[in-house]
Amino acid sequence: MITHIRRRLGVLVLLLGLALIAAAPLVAQRAAAAPAEGRAQWLQMFARAYYPGRSGQIMFVPRQGMFFADHDPLYNFMHGSPWPYDARVPLFFHGAPFIQRGRRLEPARQQDVAPTLAALIGATPPATTTGRVLHSAISSVRQRPRIAALIVLDGMRADYFTTYAALMPGLARLRAEGASFVNARVDYLPTATSVGHATLGTGTDPRVHGQVANNVFNRVTSKPQPAYEGLDPRELMALTLADVWNVATDGRAVIIGQGGAMRATAGLVGHGACQINGRKVIAASYSTVDGGWETNPQCYTMSEALKGFSGKKVWEAAGGKWLGHDIASPTRFRASSLFQRFEAEALLAVLEREPLGADDITDLVFVNIKGSDYVAHAYGPDSPEMKDELGELDRQVTAIIGALTRKAGAGQLVVAITADHGMPSVPPANGRQEITDVVGAIHQRFDPDQKSLVQYFGDAANAQIFVDPVRLRTLNLTLKEIALFLESQDYIAAAFTEDEVRTAEGRLPR
Repeated sequence: MITHIRRRLGVLVLLLGLALIAAAPLVAQRAAAAPAEGRAQWLQMFARAYYPGRSGQIMFVPRQGMFFADHDPLYNFMHGSPWPYDARVPLFFHGAPFIQRGRRLEPARQQDVAPTLAALIGATPPATTTGRVLHSAISSVRQRPRIAALIVLDGMRADYFTTYAALMPGLARLRAEGASFVNARVDYLPTATSVGHATLGTGTDPRVHGQVANNVFNRVTSKPQPAYEGLDPRELMALTLADVWNVATDGRAVIIGQGGAMRATAGLVGHGACQINGRKVIAASYSTVDGGWETNPQCYTMSEALKGFSGKKVWEAAGGKWLGHDIASPTRFRASSLFQRFEAEALLAVLEREPLGADDITDLVFVNIKGSDYVAHAYGPDSPEMKDELGELDRQVTAIIGALTRKAGAGQLVVAITADHGMPSVPPANGRQEITDVVGAIHQRFDPDQKSLVQYFGDAANAQIFVDPVRLRTLNLTLKEIALFLESQDYIAAAFTEDEVRTAEGRLPR
């Protein structure tokens, strides 16, 4: 009997050993893909941006230097990751006598911008705020500025200020004269435009304000939909600083929001009249339909100054070319420094026309400058095109600050300048993965017959995949199996299921 038991135990030990040997490559592969501390940090970043019904069921991190893209040449480079080139952003405040000059080493994040501006203008920040006031930036002066502005340089990597310092003397001067937070980082995933601007505007995590991706999949319509579909800001689930100031001043404060896309503008300027007791604010974004400007007239008013601006006139005057590239369409035009000048000149016209700084109530200006993002998407951060773009960006930001100063009066302006995310450089060999190839690999492994398991992975910046739950059950699969398969690919550092992210979100402070 004892001999029989020993034999059975020996067989079990042998089988266990064989199982461990078989699993060793996968365990080693996962360990090589991401250290435990890296996985824990990324999981928490996804948790800060988890919103039920909007987030995907699989969320992943590409290996450092690698990224996902589609076949559109205007998006050859794609952000969305936690790596420093995507997550490190510039952040500085400028405006004597309100700002204490100096370089700050303390950590800072996008959620801190709105409460800091609120403290400067004497506003109560939104109740949902998860950021903190950056007190080290604020002087002891109790006076309130006549104008407070937030300028978001879309896709602006923090290291541009060193790599391209000679091209940006105006921005370098503003940063040196102000309070600069050199350790500012995005602390959620994905690092994307709609997510970043809503975080800056509301001062809260994406898990609260609800903007968790540039595009989500709507299972009711069986179609993807963009952030703020139909230019409707009501899907923003938290109030912005502009919203609370709109109500607090009963609409007497002039509030302006303008940007290269509504997914940026709405996140900054908020709901306007599309909140109870809110008044219409002045807001508009660039239109890829006709190359002009557009707004939602239910919530916002578009300044009369924009009616004469047409991108088509600009690209036609340039012969439809910029540095040898075809820019003769509303979308291609955006990937040029001519677009940078166009959007800045349109803003300058609005600032000139509207009654900013006319009384003692602080007026607010929220600006998204999108040209730096579009040029980097198409040509990369290290390209000659990017150098031309950043030189134009610097000239236009300098002009915008000058216009705001004239409207506010000397010593009456506060400006915060930051970015929503960064951008990767040229990837290594096989470092640019096509979305269709990733979806194809999943289908080849799990659903070779119908190829319907993945419902949506159409925006590479989202860092998440939307899976058909019915097909998942039919195939007797789990999300964990798909996540493990993705981690076995040499371009994925980590992959998480919705259950893992939801559990991590439940552990975050409330």
